[in-house]
Amino acid sequence: MSARAARLRGRGQVARALTLTLKFAGSSWDKTRRLVAVHLCGHQPDAGANTRIRSNPYTTSLDATEVWATAFSPDGRLLATGHGAKTVQLWDTVEQRRAGPALFGHTDRVMSVAFSPDGRLLATGSLDGTARLWDVDSRTLITEPLDSAGFVDHLLFAPDGQSLYIQGRTIRRWDITDPRQPQKGQRHFANHLTSAPVLSTDGLLITGHAGGVAQLWEAQEQTRIDAPLRGHESDVTALALAPSGDVLATGSDDVQLWDVRTRQMIHEPLNCSGDMVTEMAFSLDGRILVAIRGDRVSSDPEEPDFSFNIWETTTWTELPRPHIGHSGHVTASAFSPDSRLFATGGIDGCLRIRTLPTAMGERPLT
Repeated sequence: MSARAARLRGRGQVARALTLTLKFAGSSWDKTRRLVAVHLCGHQPDAGANTRIRSNPYTTSLDATEVWATAFSPDGRLLATGHGAKTVQLWDTVEQRRAGPALFGHTDRVMSVAFSPDGRLLATGSLDGTARLWDVDSRTLITEPLDSAGFVDHLLFAPDGQSLYIQGRTIRRWDITDPRQPQKGQRHFANHLTSAPVLSTDGLLITGHAGGVAQLWEAQEQTRIDAPLRGHESDVTALALAPSGDVLATGSDDVQLWDVRTRQMIHEPLNCSGDMVTEMAFSLDGRILVAIRGDRVSSDPEEPDFSFNIWETTTWTELPRPHIGHSGHVTASAFSPDSRLFATGGIDGCLRIRTLPTAMGERPLT
């Protein structure tokens, strides 16, 4: 089992019937009806496709379920979330509601969700040891489950949409040129993984490992490129690749920045106040880098205090931090394609979507 799954499996699995509040910021939607800021707590994925996201707070009785994965579609109109209730939910970010009923198929917690580059497919991965491919329009499975070695932690589509990389204990490439007849790669690669991998638009895959190591791979051929990058004293726990593909951020108990072309560190490490980085991402316009940090090895997943670090990428100046708004482990995060929104999910059953501070001087909504 991966470091992430081993630390988090078994925590917060008991769903509690509670009276919970679905809270939405009073100005959640701008004049173009684009989502600006919202948070949803105690989401029950199958609570009904017609349940609307509303700008006024209201209270309802729901079963709490953890949010373990989230991803925006390439056009930003859909948001997918994976849950501890073995389900996946799609959200319509324009119509302000659930985009149909929950997707059922997995038999354990859904740990990863990813849209194909053209937005037609949704891949989901679970602790049940399978990845599944869904047709987004029809909300139906299009092929038999893709098996993995014990669990699926992370999923990556190749930029051309013809390959799917599935991370479990190792990584394996599946050829999905015909997604209804996927072909399993003959070999797996990358061992001792301690973070989610990242993939560049030109096919460079980067993995994080124990001992402060990040390794570059030629993704299509699954071959190592050069010697690994070594800078951290502790395990690499998060990776982020700038949209341009020229800057790599590696996270551990600090954040280090690398020139992908020269393999050299390009800046002093960015301080994260001693906590481990658990999630990290560049905005898709490349203007900011977000790191989420906290104690993810705590024996009580409801106790750790997770928080943001945010830097603008021209001078690497740290920006003001909004309150993260979760109780306990933050287990999922994603930027929208237009870089305006940042979504986070946690074991507290909350999905929060917000704007972040930027170099343009916009105030964050929390």
